[in-house]
Amino acid sequence: MSTYKFARTFRGFKPSSVIEYISNLERTYEKEIKEKQETISELQRENEELKKKLSKLEEEFSKLNDQKIKIAELLIIAQEKAESIVSKAIEEGENKKKALLEEIEQHEKTLQSLKEEIRRIKSELQLVINRFENEAKEESLN
Repeated sequence: MSTYKFARTFRGFKPSSVIEYISNLERTYEKEIKEKQETISELQRENEELKKKLSKLEEEFSKLNDQKIKIAELLIIAQEKAESIVSKAIEEGENKKKALLEEIEQHEKTLQSLKEEIRRIKSELQLVINRFENEAKEESLN
């Protein structure tokens, strides 16, 4: 505040100068108080808006966090199902492989049996042929 010089009178300062100074001070302070109150009101409004934004953001964050948890749970379930499917597929594959190997083994036994039957038939046929040739030789000699 600037220095104010009061007009002097016989017994001190001139009352009208003092009253004018006090009135000026009062107007200045009232103006400053009004400006400060307006600033406070503006800051309070801004603070309320920020609180609302914060509340909305916290709510959105909570929703996103809940969604993240649900997605994580779904991923775990999907992974477990995938592992179960793979496990079942492997088990089924092993069972089919075992069944096919048993079937192949059975076919090999049948094939072996047929080969033995063919050898036996060849052998019998050879005996019949030999007998026939022997009989034919004997007849031709007779």
